[in-house]
Amino acid sequence: MTFSAIASSEGYRQLSRGSFLIRTNQLESETSNESANNPVATATELVNNLGQTQAKVQQLVSQKLVESSAIYKKRDRLKGFLRSLANPSAPVATEIAQTPALGQQTTENSQPTAASKPVSEFQPNGFLPIDIRFNPETYFQKHPKVSGYYDSDYQNFKLIGEQALALKNLIEFTKVRNINLVFVNMPLTEDYLDPVRTGYEQEFRQYMQELAAQSGLIFLDNSLLWPQARESFSDPSHLNRYGAIAVSKRLAQDPMIPWPAKQ
Repeated sequence: MTFSAIASSEGYRQLSRGSFLIRTNQLESETSNESANNPVATATELVNNLGQTQAKVQQLVSQKLVESSAIYKKRDRLKGFLRSLANPSAPVATEIAQTPALGQQTTENSQPTAASKPVSEFQPNGFLPIDIRFNPETYFQKHPKVSGYYDSDYQNFKLIGEQALALKNLIEFTKVRNINLVFVNMPLTEDYLDPVRTGYEQEFRQYMQELAAQSGLIFLDNSLLWPQARESFSDPSHLNRYGAIAVSKRLAQDPMIPWPAKQ
């Protein structure tokens, strides 16, 4: 879904045509002698404006999440909203903006929801620390336990096509520029990995392992790392802040990743 949103966006179409332009006040002002005569000043202004734009987008995303999402309770609507950022014509953005605020609600484990967090707690890189700890006994009283047979995330599952081509292009791009590419398959719970999803995941792992052997891609499979460590998850398939910290520490110490040597 994320790939399709990017590939169908107006920005990507302009990029493909070679007509994509990051507009800045400096670039749009043809009368500025300083920018015309000083390319360094123009480049600096471009970077500054791009940074401001990213900050505004981050603030918008953060505000919408705070206003309308308790994260896993509204994950489908969250996906729709993020998709709408890439495709503004999508109608779901309006629906989400009108969703009643959930800031006063708490989870079944009496943990604060993401909606109760102020915008300032969204980190600059887009990471939102979620304190929710997954408890299947209470979670599935409020949320249906959907079999992998009916999971829309696996609808039309296939390992060939434009996404596979895009990944191979990315591998070639990083090779030419001597960039090490690492693909991390994130942990999942045993509550999520029913026989159907497990079959899909096994097929995916085999594909990625074969691709890694052929291309030099570094593939780290952590999907079965903590199948029973529910305290590290916010729902059956997403890490909370505690799981994210643990994975980050593990990656930092992984000998398979060629981290730059300390100076």
